[in-house]
Amino acid sequence: VALETRALIAWMEKMPFVLGGNLQGGELVVTFPYDRTRSQGVTGEQTPTPDEHVFRWLAFSYASTHRLMTDASRRVCHTEDFAKEDGTINGASWHTAAGS
Repeated sequence: VALETRALIAWMEKMPFVLGGNLQGGELVVTFPYDRTRSQGVTGEQTPTPDEHVFRWLAFSYASTHRLMTDASRRVCHTEDFAKEDGTINGASWHTAAGS
């Protein structure tokens, strides 16, 4: 096992965390939690979390290194161009998904 892998394993055993993600084909945007609005019947509502800065950083880190997402001539996502958002957006402010 590589030295950096051992270091990461030791860190995770000392400070356990869970980071999950899912990929949806065809969209050129990275959403971060959460995809469900807090107010019933409201769509397009920001749903910030206490650690939103971490989620924003992770989303930007992925989007900024993705070849298609950083291509200036790429297509828009449905009718929205997320280039102005650096290819990222709060899930609920874009597309509300019940149960998410």
